[in-house]
Amino acid sequence: MMGSVDLRATATATPASLASLRHARLALPPVLGWQSQRYTGARLQGVDVDAALGLPGVHRLVQQRHLLAVIADSDAQARQACALLKPRWSTPADDDRALRPRQAHSLYQRGKEEEGLYDLTLEADYQWQDGEATLSSPDVVALAAPSGTGMRIDLPFGNPAAIALEVAGLLALPVAQIEVRSHRAPADAREYRAASDVAGVAALLCQQCGEAVSLALTPAEAPALSTSLHLRGEFDEDGALGNTTLDITQDSPAPPLAWLLTETAYALQDAAAIDGAALAPPYDWRSVHVSAALEASVPVAATCFAQEVFLDEVAQRLGQDPVQYRLAHLPDSHGRDLIRSVAHGARWHPARQQGQRQGGRLRGRGFAYASTIEQHAGQPVQSWSAWVAEVEYDEASGELSVTKVTAGHDVRAAGQAPATSPVLAQANAERLDQQARLALAQSMHGGQGFDAWSSEAGLPSTLPSSLGLPQRTALPTVELVGTPAALQNIQLNAGAAFTLPAAAAISNAVYAATGVRLRQAPFSGEQIRLALNASAPASGAQRWRKYGWLGAAVAAVGATLTLAMPWRSEIAPIARPDPDLYSAATIERGRRVALAGDCAVCHTAPGGATNAGGHALQTPFGTVYSTNITPDEHTGIGNWSYAAFERAMREGIHRDGRHLYPAFPYTAFAKISEADMQSLYAYLMAQPAVASTPPANDLRFPFNLRPLLAGWNTLFHDPQVFQPDPARSDLWNRGAYLVEGAGHCAACHSPRNALGAEKGGRHYLGGGMVDGWEAPALTALSKSPTPWTEEELFAYLRTGFSARHGIAAGPMAPVVAELAQLPPGDVRAIAHYLASFQSGAASSPAAPVPASAAQAPSPAELRSRANGQRLFAGACAACHQEGTGPTLFGVKPSLRVNTNLHSDTPDNLVHVILHGIREPANPALGYMPGFANSFSDAQMVDLLAYLRSEFAAGKPAWQGVEAAIARSRAMPMP
Repeated sequence: MMGSVDLRATATATPASLASLRHARLALPPVLGWQSQRYTGARLQGVDVDAALGLPGVHRLVQQRHLLAVIADSDAQARQACALLKPRWSTPADDDRALRPRQAHSLYQRGKEEEGLYDLTLEADYQWQDGEATLSSPDVVALAAPSGTGMRIDLPFGNPAAIALEVAGLLALPVAQIEVRSHRAPADAREYRAASDVAGVAALLCQQCGEAVSLALTPAEAPALSTSLHLRGEFDEDGALGNTTLDITQDSPAPPLAWLLTETAYALQDAAAIDGAALAPPYDWRSVHVSAALEASVPVAATCFAQEVFLDEVAQRLGQDPVQYRLAHLPDSHGRDLIRSVAHGARWHPARQQGQRQGGRLRGRGFAYASTIEQHAGQPVQSWSAWVAEVEYDEASGELSVTKVTAGHDVRAAGQAPATSPVLAQANAERLDQQARLALAQSMHGGQGFDAWSSEAGLPSTLPSSLGLPQRTALPTVELVGTPAALQNIQLNAGAAFTLPAAAAISNAVYAATGVRLRQAPFSGEQIRLALNASAPASGAQRWRKYGWLGAAVAAVGATLTLAMPWRSEIAPIARPDPDLYSAATIERGRRVALAGDCAVCHTAPGGATNAGGHALQTPFGTVYSTNITPDEHTGIGNWSYAAFERAMREGIHRDGRHLYPAFPYTAFAKISEADMQSLYAYLMAQPAVASTPPANDLRFPFNLRPLLAGWNTLFHDPQVFQPDPARSDLWNRGAYLVEGAGHCAACHSPRNALGAEKGGRHYLGGGMVDGWEAPALTALSKSPTPWTEEELFAYLRTGFSARHGIAAGPMAPVVAELAQLPPGDVRAIAHYLASFQSGAASSPAAPVPASAAQAPSPAELRSRANGQRLFAGACAACHQEGTGPTLFGVKPSLRVNTNLHSDTPDNLVHVILHGIREPANPALGYMPGFANSFSDAQMVDLLAYLRSEFAAGKPAWQGVEAAIARSRAMPMP
C-alpha cells in the first residue's frame, strides 16, 4: 500500500523451519480504494490458473477475495507465474454506504457565536500532508514461518508488538502465538505502514500453505494521508476578533493490505478520543467552534500551521503588524513574554517593512507562535514556542531558501507558575538547534539525515538539490533566545512542540517577501514561480515528511537471539543482477560508501585485482585472507542476493550460512543505514567481475571452528543501525556515523581483549595493533607531543600529511588515499568527531626533561647514540634536518612532532626505516626509500637510540628494539 519501500528480512528462522522455504509474489489490483475501512477498489473477477500452475517450481495459487498470490520455489518463478495469471478486474458501482459523506462532529466549543456583529469576514483553506517513504527500492521483503502452533515473522524494521497484534487478529490466533522480529524500529509512519502491510500478507500466505514463505511485495502507489482545514473568521476593522470556525476533513486511512484485500473487518483501528481543546486557536476570539469529519487523529502541527497563517492573513488585511496583533489578542501572559523575547532577539521592528527587494532577490521575515500541552514523563507539560523565519527567493533561478531563524521555547508543568529567571541550559540549546534544523529541512522538501553524503567542504548540512533547494544553500543559522525554563527537573522537550511554528513562520515569510500565500507545506521555489506567473496561489504537489521517533528495544532482543545461532541457513543463490538496474546516482553513492569503508584496502592483495581478495590479515589467532567481493558468480559475490549481502554486512553470516570471522568488521558495518547498504550493494554489483579464489585461512585450533563465533557474536556484537545523538550537532553525528560505521576506525585504533573484540568505554579509539603496525590512539590518550585539532585532522585525512604530526604510512596511507576521494564535507565531519575526543591532551610539545645523575646514559649508550647520529647525518638529514637545506622528494616532515618517535613502541618507526614509504597517500608527498638492505641490525639499534633521545627528549629508551627489528624484517612488505 505504500510507495517505493524496501524491507529486507535479515533475521532468519531456524534451519528446520526453512527446510521448505517458498517464495511468493502478490498480484495487486490496478486500483486500490477504501472508504470508512471498506474496500472500494477493483474487484477480482477471474484468473488463468492453469497457465501459472503449469510452470516448473510453482506450487500453488492463493486466492482470498481480492488477494491473489503465487507461491513457488524461487522469487523468479513466482514473478514469472504472476505475469501469466492475467487476472480480470472490474470496478464495482459505488457503494453508497461506503461513499456517503462523513458527518462532521463537534470537537470543541467556546463562547456563543453572534452573527452580524462584525465588519469583515475571511475564509481560507489549508492542506497538510503526512510524510512519505524515502527508500527507493520497489520491493518489500518479509519472511513468515510456522513456529510450533503459531508463527514467526521476520522484518528488517517495524513495531513488533503492534504488528503481532494485527497478525493475530487477521489469523484468529492468540497474540502469544505470533512472534514478530525486526532489525530496527520504523523511521516514520510510512515505514511502519509498509512493514504492517508486508507482514500481514506474508502471514496469511504462510497460514494458507503451512510452510515458510518469503514474500517480495511490490506495493502500489498510495496517496499520503491528507488533512484539509477550512478556517473562517469574523473581525472588526479595529482588529477585534469575533467568531471563528475550524472545519477539518481527512482522508480515510487504509487498513493493512491483507485486511483490505480480503475484506476482513478491521477491528484494531485506533479509536482514541481527539482533544478538541488542543486544536483550538490560542487567541481571544469571541467564540470558537472546531468540528471534524475524520477517522484518525488530527496532527496538531496541521492546525497550528493553518491557524498561524490565517491570523497572519487577518493582520495583513487589517494592515497591522503580525507580531503586535498577536500580542494584542493573546490572553496568555507567559506566551506574550516569549513572543516579545523572540521578536527582540530577531530585531523585529513593527514600523519596518518585513519584506524587501535587493536586485533580483526577494527577502522577507515571518512570525509564528504555538502553545500546547503534551504528556512528558507521565505528567502534562505546557510548551510555548515562537519563531521568526527569514527567507530569500531568487527571481532568476527560482530558488527559495531559509537564511536565518530566531526561535524561542519554554516548557513547564501544566498549572505551575512561570519562572522568573531566564535560563536555557546549553545542552538543551544544542538539542533545540538540531530539532530546528530538522523541522526547517522538512518544511523545505525534507531533511538531511546522518547518512546523507555532503557535496562541499565545511557544509555537511547542505541540502541536496533534489529537495528543491539550491545545491550550495546551507541550512540557515538558528538563534535560540534564552527563555524562562520554569521547570528545571523536567528535561526541556525539543520535540514536536518546539517545531510547531516552523512551517507557518516560513509561509508568512514567503508572503512578506513575494506576496504569495503558500497554504500547503512543504514549500518550494517552484510553487512561488507558478503563483507569480499565474497571479494565484500555487498548489503544493510535494508531500510533508514527518519524522517519527520510535524505540528499538524489542528489535534488539530479536537480533540478539538470531546472532546466538551456531549455524544459519543458506540464502539461495541468484543470477548476477544487471548493473543497468541501478541508477548512476545510486552507484555513485555506493562508491562513496566503499571509499569510506576502505573496501579495496583489505580486499585487494598486493599486485592483485581490485577487490578480488587474497590480502593476508595477521591476527593473534592466525592468518585470515580477505574474500573476493567482485561480482564473479563462482568465486565472488555475483550470485548473492541483497538479503544475503546485507546479512553478511550486518550479522557476519556468509551466503551459505557460515559465520564470518570478525577480522571482517561487520560489527561496524552493521551501523550503516539501509540506503547506504543498498547503494554499496549496487556499486559492487556494477564493478568488473574477477575470477579469483583467495588462499584458505590459517587459524589455530579452536579458532578455526566457525560455530564458536555464534557465542562471540552474542557477547560482543550489536547489529543495530547507527542512531544519531539528538544532543549533538549535525556535523558531529555525521562524523560519528562515518567513524563508527563504514569507516570502522575502531577496528584498528581500539585495543582488543583476549577474544579479539574491540574494547569500548575509555579504551575506545585508544590505540591498537594491526598487521604489525601500531594504530595510535585518536583520543586524549594519544602519545603525540601536540594535540590533534580539527584542522590538523582534516588536513591529515585529506592529504596524508600534517606539519604538526607527520606523514601517513603503512596501512594508513591507502586509507587516506581513499578518504581523499570523499567530499571534503564528509572528511570534515570525521575530523570534527575525532577532535571531540581530544579533551585533556597536551596543549604544547613536551619540553626536554634534564637527565639526573641516576638517568645519565652509560658509555655504551653514548657510543650507540653517536653512531646513530652519524647514520642520521648520512642517510636521513637531507630530508629531515630542521631548518637547513632544500626540500627533497615532496614535503620535509619534522621528526620532533612525529607521533612514532613518541610512541611506547618502536615498531612503526622500524617499519618505515627498513621498508620506506613506496606508495604515499598523496603523490605530492613524495616517497621514502627503505634501508633494509643498507643498515644492519646493530646500525638500526644505534639509529633508533639516537632518534629517540634527540627528537623525543624526556621519553625513556625503547625496550625490545632488537625483537622489533626482527619482526619487521620478517614481515612481507609490498
